[in-house]
Amino acid sequence: MNSTKLFWKNSIIYGVGSIFIRAISFFLLPLYTNAFTRSETGYIFLIFTFISFAQIIYFYGQDAAFLKFYNQNSNDQKIVGYTSYILLLITSTLFTAIILFFSNIISIQLIDIDKGIWIIYSAFILFFDTISSRIMLILRIKEKSWIFLIISIITVVVSITTSYVLVINFDYNIDGIFLGTLSGILIKFIFLIPYQINIYKEKQFSFIVAKKLLKFGFPFFLSAFFYLILELSDRYLIFWILGSEHVGVYSIGYKIGSLGLFIVSAFNLGWQPFYIKIGANPSSKKLFGNIGTSFIFFLITIWGLIIFWTPLFMQIKIGNNYLIGASFWASVDIITIIFLSYIFYAGYIVLMPCIYLCNKEIWSPIIRGSGAIINIVLNLILIKKFGLMGACCSTLVSYVFMFTFILYKSRLWFKVLCDWRSVLIHLILTSIFIFYFRGLDNNFSVSFLFTIMYFIMITIIFKKTILSLNRYKSLIRLFYNN
Repeated sequence: MNSTKLFWKNSIIYGVGSIFIRAISFFLLPLYTNAFTRSETGYIFLIFTFISFAQIIYFYGQDAAFLKFYNQNSNDQKIVGYTSYILLLITSTLFTAIILFFSNIISIQLIDIDKGIWIIYSAFILFFDTISSRIMLILRIKEKSWIFLIISIITVVVSITTSYVLVINFDYNIDGIFLGTLSGILIKFIFLIPYQINIYKEKQFSFIVAKKLLKFGFPFFLSAFFYLILELSDRYLIFWILGSEHVGVYSIGYKIGSLGLFIVSAFNLGWQPFYIKIGANPSSKKLFGNIGTSFIFFLITIWGLIIFWTPLFMQIKIGNNYLIGASFWASVDIITIIFLSYIFYAGYIVLMPCIYLCNKEIWSPIIRGSGAIINIVLNLILIKKFGLMGACCSTLVSYVFMFTFILYKSRLWFKVLCDWRSVLIHLILTSIFIFYFRGLDNNFSVSFLFTIMYFIMITIIFKKTILSLNRYKSLIRLFYNN
């Protein structure tokens, strides 16, 4: 199987698994918006925001370092695997102990109420998820994509089922959400124990390798930390400026809009190992460009479809409740801007080979740090003036800046040959469709009509380019035929 076929096959499998894992909270949206008030939903998302920030501390850039040095054909693979695993085990235990000891203080400082038990749940979620994630990364590197997918699906099913049962049948309220999440992660941890035992048997710890991992991972720790500030700090700024109710509404819209992030993250699971394996050479620039152009074009198309149909899906009735509670329907405009932001983030990810392959890792935290600073400054200004829409626009501007920054640098270091002209045309046309759609009353006929017109437009304009719909069909055939 050639490299492109293998990339798309593994990316689709990893993508499905990643989307399942990341979409746990998405599948729980009907529960959030019908079983909890806006304020309670706000607190749930604030705790998950804390978990996301803490994950950056738990990983401290070691995923990137592990990908760099854990080579299947390397003689020191076992040393790298064991050293990295022990490092992560020691630090995760330390961080978890600190969080458990200061749980009540953390709760009061973060959400202004004494709910230390929520922080305790978070600590155990963080510990078991960190260790499990390292083993899942090894499965990715060894291209055991089907095992990755099966474990991911089981994790999600257990988490969602447990959450619904605890909240609806046993009246655990918010605690049921965190216990459900923890149960799924524990199941994943248990399934991965045989792989952990295999690593532990090696017992080849190297301080030299540990130093190498820490040194390489530090810039990526900073990069990830700045990214999380960009991605999640608005929740706490909204909480401190507007209150927990507004966090609830904003988080629901942001979560649906983050379908774009799910797709980008799924793509990156296959993308990062792929471009590291292919390496920097003249032919790879065109290969990376073709894949990147196709992916961004696909994401823009999904953006249009999401906006055309989300208002109707929100209003689907399940028994006496709507799929998304009526008090959260105002979040549709948030979805539009947030998904658009992730299209620019997709462009950033597509251009990441210029950083990895040219040993420019130090620029990753600089670019993301600049985006984070812009995001915080704009949030402080715009939330007070424009409310939740101000927070959305701050996120969009930050991602546009990051993409523009890395686009400029990639032309100097390693020019990924994407067809930016076609991407820009498609983005503008999709934006026009969405603008006119948002000005109309939402019903099935309007959504259906806009969808048909949109696909006709794509077919007419792009049928003679590499971005035609037939290209996507061929990519899908590549996966199923191999």
